[in-house]
Amino acid sequence: MEADGDKHPGTIYLMLEEQYQSSPYSQTPLSLREDGFAVHEKDEEIWVIGKEERSVLYGVYYVCEKKLGYSWVHFDEKKENRQLEEATCIQQPLFSRRGNIIETIDDPIYINRLIDWGAKNGLNEYFFTFFLWDKVKKYIEEELVKRSMNVTLGGHSLSFLLNENKNQANHFLKDPVSQETVTKRIFEICSESPVVTRVSLWPEDVGIHQDDYAAFMPGYIAFTEKLKSALKDLNVEVEHIVYNAGLEWNMLERSEGTEISQDVDVLYAYWGRDYSHSIHSGREEQSRAADSLLDWKAETAKKGRSFTVLEYYSDHFMLSELFPPLFNRIRQDVEDYKKQGVDGILNLIVPCHIKRYDSDITAGYPWKWIQQLNNYMYAGLSWGKAYDDLLNSYFSTFGNEKELYRSIMIDLERILSAHTFWNVPLFPARVVDPEKVNGVEEREKVITYLDEVLDFLEKRTPTVKKELLALQTKHNFASFSPEEMLQFYFHYVKESVSKCKLEWQGQGGDVHGLQ
Repeated sequence: MEADGDKHPGTIYLMLEEQYQSSPYSQTPLSLREDGFAVHEKDEEIWVIGKEERSVLYGVYYVCEKKLGYSWVHFDEKKENRQLEEATCIQQPLFSRRGNIIETIDDPIYINRLIDWGAKNGLNEYFFTFFLWDKVKKYIEEELVKRSMNVTLGGHSLSFLLNENKNQANHFLKDPVSQETVTKRIFEICSESPVVTRVSLWPEDVGIHQDDYAAFMPGYIAFTEKLKSALKDLNVEVEHIVYNAGLEWNMLERSEGTEISQDVDVLYAYWGRDYSHSIHSGREEQSRAADSLLDWKAETAKKGRSFTVLEYYSDHFMLSELFPPLFNRIRQDVEDYKKQGVDGILNLIVPCHIKRYDSDITAGYPWKWIQQLNNYMYAGLSWGKAYDDLLNSYFSTFGNEKELYRSIMIDLERILSAHTFWNVPLFPARVVDPEKVNGVEEREKVITYLDEVLDFLEKRTPTVKKELLALQTKHNFASFSPEEMLQFYFHYVKESVSKCKLEWQGQGGDVHGLQ
């Protein structure tokens, strides 16, 4: 921090905004928002200035990208020989909360890679269920601390917090003793982990009967307010979820008797969305969900609390092994949510659900790589990066065939995302669950649709080499190039569509409920 005015070519200065403002290097005052950073480049010197420590790190990665040619599209690090760019900029994220929700993935190696990748792509939060945190904390906490990541704990964890007493969990809101037990345990867990910045404890994943709803949501909100009070000395925020468990609209739509809290935040999760359409268009359920979202958002803003949307872009249960790229959908969602004043978007990651009778397909399905199709676009767009820049970066990893793969994936989104339409009519089954469907009302429509998908895949997508397929497993995706992994993805979708079609036709062996 010399004040002699000497130049130091090649030097990179890292500092917080408050340090910069009072330094001899300061030229113009900065007013950065949370996670924002500025880069000044002059006379072969570079200044990286962050609002806080984490945003200095974002700035470092930005300089590495622009000046050194690094990129982190996939988990592995790439360094390209390309024309380097001017680094001077001021960058601030589009949304204050940007992160991944992880419920059931007890794989610390993968989670740590996700944390590292997330920091390099502008994420600032990781959300774990209490029971998963209990399993993986000692393996991942240091990596979160090193990057100043926010950590939210919660999810469907009531039974865990009550020592697996499901009966108590079912009557939780009517039992002050159980509430006290849960509150004390949450306090202890948060006390042991200063990295925890928020608690988001959700009700059990079942619908609430209409007769009970009038008391449910106000009672649930009241508990979260008590929890917030109990955690005040730890500086931990608390939120409640608005979520249509079991497709119960009375858990998504706010009743007249439900008052918005002035102490806790709101997380909005609409399950059953048709991802081939905007939430503001399409069938009646979409419009109804959008109206509910706008209502909760408007009322939350009046109380000065934050409002975050949970999306399912990386959920292999909701999206199934017919997993669609959602590049354009995420772009439109981000634009829509920003216009509506949403404060944050979180992306849920769920592994592929392995069913007994098709384990030969899903056992080898590389879902950890495939979910990144959407996670990469989500991370960049929620920061505020340009859609075309993200697409160019993503497909640049595919070498000479990048334009071919880009064309395939854009068209594949349109046709493959359409299967999510059936998540509601077939609930609790999905298109890939014909054995769970009673009756034949949707059969012909589904089969016709699957024929269209199969026709597209056979005509447009390249075939993976058999010798490569023989080497590939669920977890060894780092062994292959992005082009090879995309070919594996096409292969598994094609196999899944073919098998699913046979089952809907009643010719697939272990099929139930189809007469």
